[in-house]
Amino acid sequence: MLLAFGAGAVSEGGGDALVYLRMSDAIDLDPWRAREVYSSEVACNVFEGLVRFAGNGVGIEPCLATAWQVEAEGRRWRFDLRRDVRFHDGTSFDSHAVVLAFRKSPENEAGAMREANPLFSSVSGVRSLGPYGVEITLHRPYAPFLVALADSTAFIVSPTARAAGSFRPIGTGPFRFQSWTRGRALVLARNPDYWGGIPPLAKVIFKVMADAPGRIMQIKNGGADVAKILSGKEYDELALRSDVAILRQPIQAVHYLGFNARHHPFDRQEVRAAFLHTIDKGVLVREVFQNTAEPAYAPLPPGMPAGVKAAPVSSFNLRVARILLQRAGLPDGFRCRLFLPEGTQGQEEVADILVLMARKVGITITKVKLPFDRLMAAVYRGEHELLLSGWSTAPDPDLFLTPLFSSAAGGRIRFSYDNPELSALLDRGRTMLVPLQRAGIYAEALSILKKDVPWIPLYHPLNVVACRRSISGLLFTPLGHVLFREASKADR
Repeated sequence: MLLAFGAGAVSEGGGDALVYLRMSDAIDLDPWRAREVYSSEVACNVFEGLVRFAGNGVGIEPCLATAWQVEAEGRRWRFDLRRDVRFHDGTSFDSHAVVLAFRKSPENEAGAMREANPLFSSVSGVRSLGPYGVEITLHRPYAPFLVALADSTAFIVSPTARAAGSFRPIGTGPFRFQSWTRGRALVLARNPDYWGGIPPLAKVIFKVMADAPGRIMQIKNGGADVAKILSGKEYDELALRSDVAILRQPIQAVHYLGFNARHHPFDRQEVRAAFLHTIDKGVLVREVFQNTAEPAYAPLPPGMPAGVKAAPVSSFNLRVARILLQRAGLPDGFRCRLFLPEGTQGQEEVADILVLMARKVGITITKVKLPFDRLMAAVYRGEHELLLSGWSTAPDPDLFLTPLFSSAAGGRIRFSYDNPELSALLDRGRTMLVPLQRAGIYAEALSILKKDVPWIPLYHPLNVVACRRSISGLLFTPLGHVLFREASKADR
């Protein structure tokens, strides 16, 4: 199905058009409903929020707001809005658009999702302070407020985007939506009226190519300009080429092995801890990911603000694992099932290594592969014993830990693990505005997780991108989304 807005249809790259190969297509271009990376990555180039992540880091800089003031001990925020900005349909950007974006709207799916977002559930009111001023009030202080404002769920869409009953992707960003042939290519065109200056690229073509050898060949022969590298084999094929650049950056993500703490024998801390000592994370990363991931020796990804850095010490020790199993009354091991997503890059290889490692202490693991939606449905029903999955979110420890582990936020679902002390700490961290004290709160929280072992962080994936040497100026969000507002393409 071809969807078009504006002019033109799908075309191949050439001149100052850039072709970006991706393994999968976007699903929904509404930034308030985007649930996966392929949709939100497109949204990041079409829409903008009041603030954004600076450069390739986790810092916050002005975007549609030029300045802000905090009052009432963090419960009232006043934003000065950027003037002379227009949405792609010509509608003026002003305080009216911001108020509409933050208005309570639980009557539809997008609104319901935003209501569940801690950012929007913390908002008690929003009002206009004239055409270019907005005041947002909160029920109580919310420490990651600015970080949450940079997320796609807080992007400002045109007041006319939903006017016709169906959503149209109309933002203020450097690129306008042009056309979409589902399953094949999605085309963005330069926004010549962009407030940040006219983007160098005329078009960005998000082209779908699930076949890894095909993506590599397209980069080699110049048929495409940019592609994500998803395996060590792909990395090795391109790393030594003089006409290809490899860009590597950490992203705010962790992949983990989780336990259903209500399911015997994983209701015993000794059993969960025994698993920790059967896993050699360094070997796992070398075998499966090589240069595209790093072992996870702490839950929080590297570079996260207010986080606690952990020394890279391996816990792999089969003797300790056997002692812990003996203490739990399971000296001969046991059988269990590992649930994992079907078709996710590297996950089955990781599962195979976990199976082999556990077998050395008498634990027999049966793999259960399911499509992601069915997997999560099974997890929410509590059918799993072990879960192999990943977690990625904006760079703040509250946004990273609270949805997974706070009882108040429903975070016990994945692990059936409930620790009131941990939940209380996470709630304090959410409202603590003093950085040093906040870091201390999360140090305590991580200490509890280390002792209780409701999950085992396995690895932090890296954002690895191959691009032709003719391409420069690519930027990346902390979640690994590629931004093209400053990208350019030299003549070949």
